[in-house]
Amino acid sequence: MHWAAELDARHDISRDSDGHVSSPPGEVIVVGAGAFGAAAALELRSRGWTVTLVDRDSGPHPDASSTDISKMVRMDYGSDVFYHEMADAALDGWDRWNREWPRPLLHDEGFLVLAPREMAPGGFEYESFRVLRERGYAPERLDAETLAKRFPAWVPERYPDGYLSPRGGWAESGAVVARLLQLCQQAGVHLRTGSFEQLLDRGSKVRGIRLRDGAVLEADHVVVSAGAWTPVLLPWLSEALRAVAQPVVHFGVEPVSDYRGPQFPPYAADTSGSGWYGFPALTDGRLKLGHHGDGSVVHPDDRGEVDPRHIERARAFLEQSIPSLADAPVVGTRVCLYCDSFDGDLLVARDPDREGLVVASGGSGHGFKFTPVLGPLVADIVERRENRWASRFVWRTGGAPRREQARLQESPST
Repeated sequence: MHWAAELDARHDISRDSDGHVSSPPGEVIVVGAGAFGAAAALELRSRGWTVTLVDRDSGPHPDASSTDISKMVRMDYGSDVFYHEMADAALDGWDRWNREWPRPLLHDEGFLVLAPREMAPGGFEYESFRVLRERGYAPERLDAETLAKRFPAWVPERYPDGYLSPRGGWAESGAVVARLLQLCQQAGVHLRTGSFEQLLDRGSKVRGIRLRDGAVLEADHVVVSAGAWTPVLLPWLSEALRAVAQPVVHFGVEPVSDYRGPQFPPYAADTSGSGWYGFPALTDGRLKLGHHGDGSVVHPDDRGEVDPRHIERARAFLEQSIPSLADAPVVGTRVCLYCDSFDGDLLVARDPDREGLVVASGGSGHGFKFTPVLGPLVADIVERRENRWASRFVWRTGGAPRREQARLQESPST
């Protein structure tokens, strides 16, 4: 049975002979056409909703976090089994998209996890390795000798332990969003350009939005999935969510073949202790190096530029870890915007004080990989259906700070 037919059966959707839903459930406005919003709009439309997807540009928006050359797709989450399982389910979705789409946009090359000392209980690398094995996977343990033979670009003495996770890789994130938007258009989602100004309500019930050009759009539900702009558009979430700028550097490498799979897969190099992670080179020679750290709190419309001191730190990392890249020219930089939640978890929930409003945001630098399961998650919340992932992402407006285990846990002293 085709996946759309399976969805129809699961959600009691009936269609006429032309394939149209017999009794459309209602109207939804989705604000923000990044990965969260595009996936949600497509899923809601497939369930019969009349959907309007609103963004400032026709998309993908150049400033959105998901509009980039690559994003990591991994199951490795330390001891956090919930995210292991959710990423596993998302990878099933990525596999389906790879089969159904014109070309694969997930490159399942594995995920190289490197430790600066012997992996020990409690550490991100050890706990990820343990959970993968307990869940039936077979990550390959690597010592310094094996690292030198299999992945010769790396300095083996610096990473005497680690593993290669067989289930993971990287996705062409900007191309993924573009494909989702194309599918939205084909499915009959109304794509509307315009800048959000405010919610419209009737008592405690949200009934639509007003755009800055004065246009009024009405609907039964509004989903705000505006990434780093979410706490700006919905200021009562400013304690729960914040925009954080993270530096990304693109180096030019040659020969390109030395920095592509299988000898150079996507990696995390002591990421909870250093923040460094990166990707294989693209065919044009661009190699992306990212930093999963504290970042800088910013207004999303004023993110600034990558600090030259960060480029110096990036070169120091390369000199110590991948010395053949230490003098590679910088061919581009990008300030990537995280929408950080205070506890590192996504926020995908109904606003209890505003009936009809659903927020889908708080990616916290690790949300993109879940795109294939985010659409059904948002749609289930709109429809008040049960979803196995919803309990982790409930409505909350503040609390004790926390971050996911792959992220730099403490900033190094300067």
